[in-house]
Amino acid sequence: MTEAEKGMLAAILAMGGLHFTMMMWLYLTRMRAFKQAGVTPDTATFATMRKLPDWALNPAANYNNLTEAPPLFYAVVIVIVLLGQADTVNVALAWLYVAIRVAHSLWQSLVNRISIRMMLFAASWFVLGAMIVRSGWHLLS
Repeated sequence: MTEAEKGMLAAILAMGGLHFTMMMWLYLTRMRAFKQAGVTPDTATFATMRKLPDWALNPAANYNNLTEAPPLFYAVVIVIVLLGQADTVNVALAWLYVAIRVAHSLWQSLVNRISIRMMLFAASWFVLGAMIVRSGWHLLS
C-alpha cells in the first residue's frame, strides 16, 4: 500500500473519529440536559426531546448530519484507492474535506448560525464533488 493510499484511508478513520466524538458529545450534553430538566431516558419522549435547549440539540443534529454526505465520502475514497488514483491531490482533497467537516461540526454544535454553516456545508460538497469529478475523469481517460 502506498503512502497516498494510507493517507486517503486515514481520512476515513479521521471522519470515523469525528462521528464518534459527536456521538459522545451528543450523549453527554443530552444527559446533562435531561438532568437539568428532570427527565430520565426512560421517561423521555420525542416531545420532551424537542424542548431541550439548543446546546443539547445542536450536537445531536450534527451527529445526524454525519450520516448523510460523509458515507458518500467513504465510498469515494475507497473507490479512489481501489482504482489506484490515490495521489497527492486526492490526499489533500480528502483531508480538506475532513477539516471542513470538523469545522462544520464545531460550528453547528457551538454557534449554529445558518449562513456560515451553509457555506461550510457547500464547501465540503465542493471538495467531495472535485474528488468525484477528478476520479471520473481519470477513469474515463
